[in-house]
Amino acid sequence: METFRSTIIIIFFAAFTSCNNSNSTDKAIATPDKVLVYAKEPNDSSDYKLLKYDFYLSKGGQLCERKLADAMESSCNCTFEVYYDSSFSIYTGDSTIKKPLNTIVDINSFVWLDSTEYSKDKNKVFYFHGNSDGGNRVIVDKADPLTFKRLCEYRWGIDKNYVFYKGDIVQGVNLKHLQVLYPPDTSYHFIDYIKDDKNVFYETAIVKGADAKTFKVVSGHKWEAEDKNYKYETGRRKE
Repeated sequence: METFRSTIIIIFFAAFTSCNNSNSTDKAIATPDKVLVYAKEPNDSSDYKLLKYDFYLSKGGQLCERKLADAMESSCNCTFEVYYDSSFSIYTGDSTIKKPLNTIVDINSFVWLDSTEYSKDKNKVFYFHGNSDGGNRVIVDKADPLTFKRLCEYRWGIDKNYVFYKGDIVQGVNLKHLQVLYPPDTSYHFIDYIKDDKNVFYETAIVKGADAKTFKVVSGHKWEAEDKNYKYETGRRKE
């Protein structure tokens, strides 16, 4: 499981390796108008000053976040196009409210939680959803920035009150008895299940009927988890 940033690096490395391994005598060498550029910067990119992470200050004094949008369908012949986003989108039902980024993010106290999609400042916790448009950072509702930290892999977080998965609260978890269920196959880096003394959770949902005491994640089977009674796949009992 790779984050959006990791995917970009991999694409760049693959393209770079492919170019270096090309045979100069090969008649199938791509013409210049077919070559993909890693990322196309806007003409005014020199007007942005790096502050930290992917945050920049524009020449006009606006706080912006540098983003990479998928440009495969555009006419620029580049893999990604760079743009500087000075807005923060807040989703409320069917509508979207855009606010200046500097009214939401306190850049002085902002930190990115290592190897996760979570970040926080002194006031809020954020989760970054990567997508082909460059991604969206959202406020994690009810998260406590003082105690919030990484739980396991990049989608999971925890604070003094709750466990979070992709920025959403996993309702009903008893933190005193919380157990992360790591897969036996260490090459598999996803964590899909957690449990406490009474319930098993798949992502944000309770696994109905699961026996928390004997429930475990397994490898090498046609199912991914089991307890003393049943086998489970994607949080559901296998018939």
